[in-house]
Amino acid sequence: MSLFYGRLSKFLFFFFILLFFANCFDYEETVTINHDFTGTLEVSYVVPTRRNSDESLIKFLPTRKDEISNRLNKGFFSKNVILKDYSFQKIVTPETDPSLFREKAKVYYKVEFQDLSQIEDAMLGKVQVRKKGNTIYVKREIPTISRGPETLKKDGEKKIYSETLRLLRTSSILFKVNFPIASVCRSNRGDVNLGKLSYRLPLAETIEKTGNNSWDYRITVIY
Repeated sequence: MSLFYGRLSKFLFFFFILLFFANCFDYEETVTINHDFTGTLEVSYVVPTRRNSDESLIKFLPTRKDEISNRLNKGFFSKNVILKDYSFQKIVTPETDPSLFREKAKVYYKVEFQDLSQIEDAMLGKVQVRKKGNTIYVKREIPTISRGPETLKKDGEKKIYSETLRLLRTSSILFKVNFPIASVCRSNRGDVNLGKLSYRLPLAETIEKTGNNSWDYRITVIY
C-alpha cells in the first residue's frame, strides 16, 4: 500500500510540475552589460496565483515586491541589490476557459548591478560568473525534469505525459544579453549578433533531454 501511494505521490508531483510549465510559465530575461561590467537585469514572467490572492504558486517566481527583493538579496552576504522598476498585473480568465489555473499574474522588474555576480541567485537556473581582465565568463545550467516516458508504466500516465509534452512544445524561455558593440562574444548556444546574444530554450527540452541544459558564454570588451 505504501509503495503504491509513494509511486502515486511522485507521479502527481511530476504531473503538476509539468502543468505549471505547460500552462503558465512565460519567462523572459534580459541582461545588459556595460563596458565596465556594470549593468541591468530585466525579468518578466507570467505565473499562476492562489485563488483570490496575489501569491505565486511557483516559489522561485514570486509576485510580491518584497519577496522579489528578498530573492535578489538572499545569501550570507548582503548584495544591496535594489529594485528600480516593478510592475504587477493580475490576470483572471473567464470560467469557460479550459486552463487549469484561471488566476495568474504578470510580473516585471528591473535591477541595476555593479557586478554580474551580484545577481547570480536571481537568474533562472544555476549561474556562475567570473571575471578575468576585460573578459567576463558566464556558465548557466537549466535543470531538466528527469522523467522519461519509459518510466511511465500506466496508460493514464503516458497519456498525460504526451499531452503535456504537446503543450510544452508551444512554449519557450527567452534569454537576451546586450553588450558593448566593441566586444567579442562567444556562446555555445543561441545567436550572436552585433552587441546582442539571444537564446531561446524550448520548454520541451526540459523533459525530453536528460541532464542539465548547459549554456556557456563569454564577453571580451575591447577598449
